[in-house]
Amino acid sequence: MNDPNPSWQEADRLVALRSFPILDTAPESFFDAIASMAAHMCKAPIGLISFIDEDRQWLKAAHGIQTCEIPRTLSICTHTIGDNKLLVIPDLKKHKRFKDHPLVNADQPISFYAGIPLTTKDGLPLGTLCVLDYKARRRGLSEEQALALTGLAQAVLSQLQLRLSEKTLAESHRLKQRLLSSSGDCIAVLDLELRLLYMNENGLKSIGFENIGSVQGQCWTDLFAIAERSSALQAIEAAKTDGIGRYAGSCPTATGISKWWDIVITPIMNDDGVPQSLLCVSRDITDIHKAQENLRQSESRFRTLVDVMPLSFLSPQAVWFSDRKGTFSYCNEYWYDYTGLERDERSSRRWESIVHPIRRDQSLVLLDDAFSRESSFEVEIPIRRACDDSYRWFIVRGQPLKDENGDIEQWFGIAMDIHERKQSEDALRNSEERLQLALRAAHMVAWEYNPRTKETKRSENSLSLLGINPGTEVELFENVHPLDEPKVKHFLERIEIYGADSVECRILLPNGQLRWFRVRAEKAGPDRIVGVTFDITDQKDAEEEIWHSANHDPLTGLPNRSLFQRRLDAALANAKQNGTSVSLLLVDLDEFKDINDTLGHDAGDALLKETASRLSSMVRDCDTVARLGGDEFAILVVEPLKLENSTRLGSLILETLRQPFTYQKRTLVSRVSIGVAAYPDHDDEPAELMKDADIALYQAKAQGRHQVVTYSSTMRHLTEQRVSLGRSLRDAIFNHEIVPFYQPKISLDTGQVVGFEALARWHHPRRGILTPATFGAAFEDYELASEIGKLLMSRVATDLRQWLDDDLPIGRVALNLSPAEFIQPGMVDNMLRTLDWIKVSPKFLEVEVTETVLLGRNSDNVSKLLEQFRQHDIHIALDDFGTGYASLTHLKQFPVNHIKIDRSFVQNLENDPDDEAIIAAVIGLGKSLKLQVTAEGVETLGQAERLRKLGCDHVQGFFYARPIPACDIPHFLAKWRRKAERRPTKTGPLQRAC
Repeated sequence: MNDPNPSWQEADRLVALRSFPILDTAPESFFDAIASMAAHMCKAPIGLISFIDEDRQWLKAAHGIQTCEIPRTLSICTHTIGDNKLLVIPDLKKHKRFKDHPLVNADQPISFYAGIPLTTKDGLPLGTLCVLDYKARRRGLSEEQALALTGLAQAVLSQLQLRLSEKTLAESHRLKQRLLSSSGDCIAVLDLELRLLYMNENGLKSIGFENIGSVQGQCWTDLFAIAERSSALQAIEAAKTDGIGRYAGSCPTATGISKWWDIVITPIMNDDGVPQSLLCVSRDITDIHKAQENLRQSESRFRTLVDVMPLSFLSPQAVWFSDRKGTFSYCNEYWYDYTGLERDERSSRRWESIVHPIRRDQSLVLLDDAFSRESSFEVEIPIRRACDDSYRWFIVRGQPLKDENGDIEQWFGIAMDIHERKQSEDALRNSEERLQLALRAAHMVAWEYNPRTKETKRSENSLSLLGINPGTEVELFENVHPLDEPKVKHFLERIEIYGADSVECRILLPNGQLRWFRVRAEKAGPDRIVGVTFDITDQKDAEEEIWHSANHDPLTGLPNRSLFQRRLDAALANAKQNGTSVSLLLVDLDEFKDINDTLGHDAGDALLKETASRLSSMVRDCDTVARLGGDEFAILVVEPLKLENSTRLGSLILETLRQPFTYQKRTLVSRVSIGVAAYPDHDDEPAELMKDADIALYQAKAQGRHQVVTYSSTMRHLTEQRVSLGRSLRDAIFNHEIVPFYQPKISLDTGQVVGFEALARWHHPRRGILTPATFGAAFEDYELASEIGKLLMSRVATDLRQWLDDDLPIGRVALNLSPAEFIQPGMVDNMLRTLDWIKVSPKFLEVEVTETVLLGRNSDNVSKLLEQFRQHDIHIALDDFGTGYASLTHLKQFPVNHIKIDRSFVQNLENDPDDEAIIAAVIGLGKSLKLQVTAEGVETLGQAERLRKLGCDHVQGFFYARPIPACDIPHFLAKWRRKAERRPTKTGPLQRAC
């Protein structure tokens, strides 16, 4: 019925719901009328409009019932939004999912349900419009009723959307008002006769008025009376006809100050597209106008200066201006005469028209790059001389001129003739080649090598850097490390082939130091190779340090996960190739979190470093110890050690790490769990072998920790079973297949049923009724355990309500709480809310907890939760008493009402004096502390007789009854009452009843 995988996400649905201001609002006549109309049209006594959030179904309108919300776990409408379509259930009592629902089993049961989701245009269901009837309807709804319900649901959504639109419109209006108020321009609205209708506050201040009343109705051309009145009228007419008008001019304000204005006029259209008024935006440009006037005067003076500038310098100098892209806008007379530029031809006033063809492409690339960087530049390019088409070299310098926003308006520059200098540089270039190379190679040795004669010439600093005398030598490379000699040989061969190459090698210096050098060279002629040699030892050391940091744990210095994974890959590849073995041990510290929590992270770090040190001392150099992260270590053991050797190594590690050590006058002990896997005994792929070892480590922890476990294929099968069980149980929870069975508790004094214990059973669709022996492993998953607990609580409360309505003497029903439920926020409140909704008093409920719950890290929180139970008259039973490590202090510390003796002491009671002594002690303890005592697992008359003589209060077990479903409880109680009436007095309550 309910799609477990809807097309929408729950998080998206909840966001959409909260975008509409509807949850927890007061009742409204519109929604009440819709709910009433739905009930009337569908001829139903109840009509509801509800919205569903994370925990509840909240009723906006309710016709026919008096309630405001329903827990979501008990909501039928939750399934309607899951289907996202009209849901009609003709008879709830016959429906598998809802036959046990509290509404179906109430004093006035609901039998018929029809609901349609309230779905947004994005397909997100917010809630439902539904009708309910106390009578089943075999034919459900008629077509007309279904259409009416759909139409009413759309009306609800339309109302919600209208509210959202009104809210958005109001916010938009407020935003427009703020924008008008915050604008620095003068914003005005005129009628078509140019009379002022509105002006913003800043506009009034800018023209010298305090309020709109003093200028409203005045003619616009009177307020902004510029000298050129005709331009204003033209702009206004343009706005009326073409859609926009603009003019600028100077006019005095009310205070007599003259200002320059830039005024833009646009029409405001009515619905027919005809102008009904005019919008005028006026900007004060007085400062800009003044700056432009100053700039024009300055430009005139500057042009005069530029024209006479070349007369002041020994070398001819050109002055140029260009736009931001490099097109000339002005040059001095010298530049026009030299380049032949026409003053009025813009098509020839770009740089490509004056650069000489000999280097045009390279020069234009330099210029384009210079202009694109938008900062001052200096380039050297050949410029064509117009009189004889020759060229001379110029150094061109440019400086950007920017506006107040930092944007380039134009470029200013000069060009100076450097032709003689360039000729000198060209003449010296060949003779300065070795010198330029030596200058670039600071702390380098420059050399020349003749491959034909094998002679080498080195620079003067070769002695200080390499310990080799400068001058001519026969060998190019001396004292190269033997391992690097092949690289050096190939280096010279590659230069002959490709013309250039580089190589890194190690050289042993005369002083005994081994240092790294990089050699770079190129072929400069048939018998000439030039190159440099420079020391890179520091660089290599830095690279080694970076590599070590990237591949090792900073705390312990051990290889990290990345390096360990590469070594595992290599070891397995080598083992496959050579037919050898590889063993993998995963080591996990068992009490590491406790040490961190109690002694601090410094102590935890000390423990990790000590563990790393001890592990490293126990393996060979060919093996690897790594820290994978947190408190997990890994050991890689290679041939010749086999799997059995690795297992013994694991046992030795357990003993070695168990030895205490002292940290800041405190004694620390490290206990570990170890999982072992090996190739070829197990998997042959790195990821699978890691998974094998991890599964073995999980088993070591599950079996009590502090031990070594070797992987087997059975473990993987069990792990896969556990994962599969989790998936199946989630489906079972969704389908309400987890149900409570009830086992009675009998008073040994009166023989009466004093209560029941609710035990989880899985009503499997194919395998029938399954006990926790089949699915108990799922309780290790806290999420699953919590969901099972919530479902059982709802079913137990529903059963209690039914029995109370039938006036059955049920006593208290005990519900087992798992450790997972004690870490869920609001656990007690959720249980009390469920009881309150189903109208069951908390005095009929008892909760059972095990000793492990009391002894966990969460014991302080557990104590608070148990105290809340006690305050609401819910009894607390300590289950499986005697099997854990609880002490008398815990019985005093926690508000326990009831002790339950574990079945392991009861089963040998008739034959084992020790078990009898333990039970007698527990019963005596219970009576001393005024606690009820119940013995579990009673299966024989002899056990029951011994327990009565020992003074036990209550018993439960197969001797009296096996766990039974809720529907059999009335029959069981009637049968028990009849047998109790016939039971001989001498046997009391010990005789088997069911």
